[in-house]
Amino acid sequence: MLPLTRKRSTLVPASRDRRWFDELPEDVLILICCHCRIDELLNLRLTNLRTRRLITEYIATIAPSSARSTFPTSDLLLTRPESPSQYTVPWLKSLIPRHLAAILVDRHRFAHDFAEQRYGIPAEDPYGDALRARIANGWCVLRRLSNISQEIYGLRARCVLKSTTDRAWKFVHPSRFKFEVFRQREELILTKRLEYIKGLSDEMVKDYKLMFMLLSSAFRTSISNYGDDYKPWIFDWGCGIDGQRLLRRGNSWLTWFVLYEGPDLFWNQWWSLCPDRPQTKNHIRDRSIEAWFGKSKITSEDFISQFLPKEWNDVNEKWHGIQRDNAFKIQKALDERAMAASTDFTAVNPIMYFTQYAECRQLREMSGTPPAVETLSHVPFHIDFRCPEELFQKFCVFREGRSNVITSGPRNNA
Repeated sequence: MLPLTRKRSTLVPASRDRRWFDELPEDVLILICCHCRIDELLNLRLTNLRTRRLITEYIATIAPSSARSTFPTSDLLLTRPESPSQYTVPWLKSLIPRHLAAILVDRHRFAHDFAEQRYGIPAEDPYGDALRARIANGWCVLRRLSNISQEIYGLRARCVLKSTTDRAWKFVHPSRFKFEVFRQREELILTKRLEYIKGLSDEMVKDYKLMFMLLSSAFRTSISNYGDDYKPWIFDWGCGIDGQRLLRRGNSWLTWFVLYEGPDLFWNQWWSLCPDRPQTKNHIRDRSIEAWFGKSKITSEDFISQFLPKEWNDVNEKWHGIQRDNAFKIQKALDERAMAASTDFTAVNPIMYFTQYAECRQLREMSGTPPAVETLSHVPFHIDFRCPEELFQKFCVFREGRSNVITSGPRNNA
């Protein structure tokens, strides 16, 4: 057994580790930065002043390499700017909403056999640039709405509460104090978000509505989603039977969760996390379920194992009611702004873009032009919940009736 003094001599203090990193030659640090993905590089900028200055000084070299490390197959996204001076940290940050837009436009696909149409434009097809630019604007609006929430939740309770009486509840009635802090946080978030929405341009409001319409399609409770592998939609009465519409309108608790988490929620599942990990494809679903239960006494596993759609109940109705109500007010304010800006429904509906692209594809096929390269097939795009029991039973009845018609048809003819 080594003496105690010997053991101490083999340990390297954390401060020495940091000094060692700081003392690396600049060319080595630049090489490290070039191999970082965007998220990693942005975090690295926060470690110390020297690293931040180095990244700023050599950003024209670091930015294109970091972007390629993050998006190795995205040639269209990483089209070289006209001048190297355009390689900046803001340029790097802008790639995230632009890539989320590319995923949303690419993966939004539904096959129509009768028309041979495909709703969705591949990320490497320049034809979708106009739509992707609008969707990226929508992601930026969602980012700001999320940041407002994160900033308010980062404040201390005394900065949120309006009066000393509210603060006194901390000692007299702790549970009431906790709820009052939560309620006034949500009020403050709602106020600041509505102020932000008033200052938005008409085009940005329409782009947000367009983006959210596409985004809602990622949440699925389809007939094929049946069995214990799919967790039920537990957030609202109806168990997701009309989940996409409720999400867009702000009638669902999930709308509040999306507004709170912002683009990071989708960036993680669609791109940042390893797509080969089993947990990645259900990252958004599982995060939302975890957040919905919060610190309630019942565990999510116990609740879901006993889940009965006809006996649906909210584990924390008082808190969730405020969140749903505020999410509805935000979506309603944006909808009203969008309607005031334009009465043309196609201005906030992506179908026009996709139908026009379907025609373009047909013309290309007729002329022998090869299709655009597919680069996002591996993205775990959909957020899958269990098919609502009511919908599944209707499907079973329909399938049984159709089967009876097919089997009895020839006998009647005979």
